[in-house]
Amino acid sequence: MPTPPADRRALRERARRSGSVVAQRLLDQPLRNLGVGGAVALLAVTAAFGGLEPAAEPGLPAVAVGEPVEAGPFELTLEKVLWVDELPGVKPGEGNRWLALTATVTNTSERTATSANLRNTLGLTGVEGLVEPPDAGTDRVLSSRRLLLADASDLSPVQPGLDYELVFLFEHDASLPPPEEVTVQVVGHTWRSSTITPDVAWFDPTVVAEATLAMREAVDEGGADEGGAEEGDA
Repeated sequence: MPTPPADRRALRERARRSGSVVAQRLLDQPLRNLGVGGAVALLAVTAAFGGLEPAAEPGLPAVAVGEPVEAGPFELTLEKVLWVDELPGVKPGEGNRWLALTATVTNTSERTATSANLRNTLGLTGVEGLVEPPDAGTDRVLSSRRLLLADASDLSPVQPGLDYELVFLFEHDASLPPPEEVTVQVVGHTWRSSTITPDVAWFDPTVVAEATLAMREAVDEGGADEGGAEEGDA
């Protein structure tokens, strides 16, 4: 189910006020005490990454926090770039961690989209230790899981005209240090007929925006984030 408008506004407000007492009470709890829904939702109120301006590839628009990117059939607005060792009920493989990108996604087409369409829209490049193999013919690694922040459920189908608050989870080898920065690619597709079969679908994956962004830890060993967000970070 999509996140209702009132809940979306509440999530954004909590993110904006993530240095507040209420948010700090959440951040003071270890992830294991929050349950799967609460732990995934915590990623929405954790402070945004900071410090580095996005560095885009020449000729490509930059992916910037809070700025929507059109990538057919979706509009995607990246919110946070984090890593976390564990999320209760959403466990990576043994010895791995999650790299977590939270985003607001809207299906701007007139057609229902699938989980596969969603998966193909966001990827990471140049990150050592990602568990998933690169997408065919590219060096881009796609997410392992895509969960709704409201309740940690998988999203499919993706209905037209609705906003979804999501976390894209990328499984990463925890024997390596977590990356300090990652290169994010947003990929758009074109609705057309197949040249081989009678199928009509979203084809022609094209990188429409890219940037190298700082990544930070969601919570520390004690379950508390190292400092709240500065005013205007969210």
